[in-house]
Amino acid sequence: MVQLMSRPQHDVTGCDAERQNELLWQMVEDISGNLALEPLLVRIIEGACTLIGAHDGAIGLYDCELDCIRTAASRNIPENELSLSLPRGHGLMGRVLELDSPVYCRYGDLPHPVRTSAKDMHMLGVPVRVHGELIGVFAISVLPSAELAVAAQSLLERFAKHAAYAIDNARKSAVERRRTLRFELIVRVAGIIASGSDIEVKLASAADAIHEILGFPNVEISLLDVNDTEVLELRIRGGSYKSLGARVGRMSVEQGITGAAVRERRAQIVNDVSKDPRYVHPMGVEIPRAELAVPILFADEVLGVVNVEGPRTFDELDMQSLVVVAEHLGLAIQSARFADESRQLALLEERQRLARELHDSVTQILSSIRMISQTLTDAWKRDPVEGEARTHRLSELAQMGFLDCHELLNELSPVPSSRRIQNESERFLTLIRADTLIPQAPGLEKAVDAHVSSMLPSQTDLRIDFSRYVPQSVEHEKAFLRICQEAISNTNRHAHASCMEIEACMEGSDALVRLSDDGQGISADGHAGRGISNMGQRLLALGGSFRVEARSPTGTVIEARLPRQDRTA
Repeated sequence: MVQLMSRPQHDVTGCDAERQNELLWQMVEDISGNLALEPLLVRIIEGACTLIGAHDGAIGLYDCELDCIRTAASRNIPENELSLSLPRGHGLMGRVLELDSPVYCRYGDLPHPVRTSAKDMHMLGVPVRVHGELIGVFAISVLPSAELAVAAQSLLERFAKHAAYAIDNARKSAVERRRTLRFELIVRVAGIIASGSDIEVKLASAADAIHEILGFPNVEISLLDVNDTEVLELRIRGGSYKSLGARVGRMSVEQGITGAAVRERRAQIVNDVSKDPRYVHPMGVEIPRAELAVPILFADEVLGVVNVEGPRTFDELDMQSLVVVAEHLGLAIQSARFADESRQLALLEERQRLARELHDSVTQILSSIRMISQTLTDAWKRDPVEGEARTHRLSELAQMGFLDCHELLNELSPVPSSRRIQNESERFLTLIRADTLIPQAPGLEKAVDAHVSSMLPSQTDLRIDFSRYVPQSVEHEKAFLRICQEAISNTNRHAHASCMEIEACMEGSDALVRLSDDGQGISADGHAGRGISNMGQRLLALGGSFRVEARSPTGTVIEARLPRQDRTA
C-alpha cells in the first residue's frame, strides 16, 4: 500500500469543460505508459484527485477470494485512518462494492464509516471495471467547506474506464513477469546443480537464488538425517534466516509445517501461520504471515524440505515453481550420495548433456522472451492490440520453457532404458500437443511451427515445407527441433533476416532439414559459437552430419542430416 501527501486544497473551483477534457487526456496519456502496477496506481489516484480537484482519495483493488476492497494507493489520507481491507458495505469503497454503483454522499451518512475525522467531508466513489468485471474502486473527497462539481462523477467515470485498462494491462504484465522470474529461478538452479561444487555449496547457492530472484525473505533447506530419518537437520539458510548463523538445528518430523511436508510427502501452503497450530517459530527472526514447505523427493524417498516464509500469501504458481526446484535439488542430493568413479563419469556426461539442452532450448526461449519484453512498452503505447499479442507470445514462450525444464528433469530420472525410451516418446508428443493446442496427431512440423512462430519477430516472413517429409523417430525429430530452435535464435540475434525458410524432406536413406535465411550471413572469420558446436555434436551422436554455408546473394544455409528412421505407428 502506497500513500502520497500533498498540500491540502481548501476549495474546489473546477475547470471549464474544455480544460477538463484537456486535463483528462493528459492523465490518460500519463498512465498509458506505466506497466508496473504499484507506481501505476499511485499515478492514477494522483491524477484522479488533480482532475476532480479533490483534497484526498484512494484506489482499492477487488479481492474476489475475500470479497473485499484492498486499498492499493492513497493520497492525503492519514495513515491511522487508512483501512487496508474494506469488507462489503464498510467505508466508501465497501459501500460502492455493496451497491455496485457510484456513491456520492456526506461521509458520516454512510452505514459503516471507518474514517473518524472525515464525517463531514463530501465523497464520491465509482467502480472501476474492465470488460464489465469489477476490478477496483475510486474514492475521492473534498473538505467540508467545499463541494464536488456537478460534472465530477461523469469525469471520474470516464477516467476510471481508461484507468481500468491500464490496471488490467499492468496486471497481465505482472503475471508474465512472475512466470518469467520463476522460470529464471529454475534455469539458475539447473545451472547450480550442473556446477562442479559439492552438495552443500549447491544447496546454499539454491537458497540464495530463491531469496534473490523471488524475494522470499526467509529461506531454509533442511535434510533428513541419514542416520535417523525421523529428524530434519536445519542446515542451509537464505535471506534473513542467515542471521541464525551456521549452526545446524534439529527438528523431529512430527513437528512444524516442514515436518508435515515430510510426513505427507506433499507441499504445505499456510497463508496465515497465526491460525495454524503446527507452526514453529525459530528464535531470532520475526514471525512471518505465510509459510510454504515443499518436500525434496527422489523416486519414493524424502530427502529434505525447501521451506520459505514471508509477509505475503503464497499461491499455486509459487508452489509449482518450488516443486520443480525441489525436484532438481532431489536429483542433486541423491547424485551426491554416489561416490564410485563410473557414476561420477555418468554424472559428468549428464551435466554436459543438460548444459547442451539448456543452451539449445531454454536459453533460446529466454533470449526470445528478453527481445519481446524490450519492445513491449512501446508496443502497448503504439497499439494495445499489438501489445496484447506480444504479451500472449511471452506467455507461450514461458509455457514452452516450463515444459522443457520438466522434460529435462524427467530425462534425468533413474528409470530403465526401455521405459525411458517409451516415456520420452510420450513426453515429446505431449510437449508438441501442449504447445500447439491442436488435438490431432502431432509431429515435427507442428512442433517446429509452434516453437519457431513464437520465437521469430512478427516482421520476419516464415515459410515451412514438409510436403516431402516422413515422420521420423522421436529421438531424431527432437534433434531436428533443437537445431531449428538454435538456428532461429541465431537469426534473431545476428542475422536481422526478413525471411526464414525451413524445409524437411527425405533424400535416399537420409532425413534432411534445411534452414535458410536472407540475413547478414556467417562471420568472415568462420568462428563457430557454442550453438553451432552443439548442433554438430547432437547430430554426430546420432550418426548424422551438419553443414553451414553462406547463401547467395546474402544469408546462411544450415543443413542437418540424419539416417532415416521412419516412426512406427
